[in-house]
Amino acid sequence: MSQYQQGSQYQPGPPQQPVKKRHTLRNTVIVVTMTFVVLAGGCAAVLANGLDEATKESTATKAEASTTASLPSESQTSASPADPPASEEPTATPTDEDRVAKVGATQWFEYSDGMKVQVTSLKRFRISQYAAGGKPGDVGVIATVTLQNGSTNTFDTGLVDVKLASGPNGDQAESVFDTDQNLGGGFEGSILPGKKKTARYGFAIPKANVSSTLQLEVAPGWDYEGSHFEGKLSS
Repeated sequence: MSQYQQGSQYQPGPPQQPVKKRHTLRNTVIVVTMTFVVLAGGCAAVLANGLDEATKESTATKAEASTTASLPSESQTSASPADPPASEEPTATPTDEDRVAKVGATQWFEYSDGMKVQVTSLKRFRISQYAAGGKPGDVGVIATVTLQNGSTNTFDTGLVDVKLASGPNGDQAESVFDTDQNLGGGFEGSILPGKKKTARYGFAIPKANVSSTLQLEVAPGWDYEGSHFEGKLSS
């Protein structure tokens, strides 16, 4: 072999890069990737833990609110359901709303101007043969009415109107004028301020209604509404 042929076979190639550098770059990428995965996993774990804690706190809050709402209040536990409600004492003077008073010497009906009305008693009597009013067999009733002038003016009694009804159907009683019982036309004259006056009125009711509750209406005048009284007939 000649020297020229040996020289033609030797052709040096370009310099090659070290394999070690490629390995270093690859290792760096792997490390960075693993670090990112680890950090992402840690963040996800922290986030999941936070959500779990928030869910537990919300559940506990709802449970506490439900328990608090179901517990009775102090005012509820202090009152006994078996205790009966307190009863109110009846007033001695009826108001304008109820307009009903009991027959007797304790209750008055009072008007806004100070005028007072009372039906003091209801008494039974025998109607005489010379009396005006009533039918044979009827029972006589004497209603004693008292007026008290609480106003500042003199009161004229000429327009006082008294009516009586008896029985379950409220049968209107007929007026009776009987001189034997001194039963005339009721009130006469006037009443000075602060003074009282009493008059008696006679009525006739059916014998069947004697034991019923009697109803009376007293109107002191045309400009007064009637006041109502209820009571039983006494002998």
